[in-house]
Amino acid sequence: MKKRNVKSIQGRQVVPNPIGPECIRVTKVYDWVVLTNRDRNKVQIPEECFAAIEDARHEGNTITATCSEVVGTRSCDFIGAIPANIPSVPGAQIVSLAFHVHIRVQFFCNGEPLPGCNFVVPVSFMDEVILCFPEGTEINCNIFDVQCTVVLNQMLGDMVVLDVTMCKDVQVEAEVKLEVEAKFCGPRPVIPIEEDGFVCPTPRFPQQCPTFFPTLNCDCQGSADFTGEASILVFEDGLGGPTTGNLDLTALVCDQCTLSGSRIQVTYIDTLGPTPTPSDADIDQSFTFTANDFNQPTCATDAAGVVTGLTATGTGIITPAGGVPENATFTLTLGDIDPLGDTATLVISGATISVTIALTEVANPGLEVEVGDCDRFPV
Repeated sequence: MKKRNVKSIQGRQVVPNPIGPECIRVTKVYDWVVLTNRDRNKVQIPEECFAAIEDARHEGNTITATCSEVVGTRSCDFIGAIPANIPSVPGAQIVSLAFHVHIRVQFFCNGEPLPGCNFVVPVSFMDEVILCFPEGTEINCNIFDVQCTVVLNQMLGDMVVLDVTMCKDVQVEAEVKLEVEAKFCGPRPVIPIEEDGFVCPTPRFPQQCPTFFPTLNCDCQGSADFTGEASILVFEDGLGGPTTGNLDLTALVCDQCTLSGSRIQVTYIDTLGPTPTPSDADIDQSFTFTANDFNQPTCATDAAGVVTGLTATGTGIITPAGGVPENATFTLTLGDIDPLGDTATLVISGATISVTIALTEVANPGLEVEVGDCDRFPV
């Protein structure tokens, strides 16, 4: 066989033909999203068809129905646009679009078409979507898929419900000249639009009176009382330490087993002198404290299950000598162990002042602590 000379087809290409940048005129895509709508639309059944359906049902026949898109009826309308307040995306707009399609509905009796029951209804969806839509660009939208189902179990008189799903493609375009190197791209996720319309309020019941009904019971209750000289720790603006003075402390936690029956009042008058150190002798560490809010206490029990202590936390106001009142948190721990085992510890923490009061029945004669159980549901 005679060998032929085969030459590549070059046409009118320039030889050599090196790869390099090219300037082209194209339609540039400024933004691109895909939207999906699914909704149930009630449509009117023609009078002749509805009568045929009713007659067939009364005779005990089985009624079914189908719906499908009418080819060539897809359309999209640009309604308008308003600026979207997205600082990082200049030119962003909330764009309103309307999508339309015609749906053919057909009813069957025992699998056979019912006379007069093949009709067409329009279905429309309104959409709002945030797009990069600067001046000089245009909206190009289209419907690329439509699915429809007849919901026969939701027939309301002469109305039938259609479950329609519509998939849409929306692009923002403009004709430009580009020097390009490219790869394939895809649509971005949809940016959610905050709803400015009416939102149904959460049902509300009449306000109760929680300060006195219903009674907020506690699991345990306690009290502490002390008046006399005591050594405590006081730090204010980083200065201070152990100090001795006259302390008046009264604490009630869940009085009568009710949280609202709780209070703590502390008055401390510093005894100025060589305490805690000679360098701090002139610091007045006096203060007052009043608790104004209590959390449910934690109860402590012994091996027999008897309540022997509790811990209460909450907030209050502490006022240092010569200072201004400031918010503070507190932790109060009470212990009621006989004999001579009563203890009361109160830790107060404010913005500039912190206090630790630790009292024992042995070191502070006159300390009285009582802790007991609360029967929430007596029988």
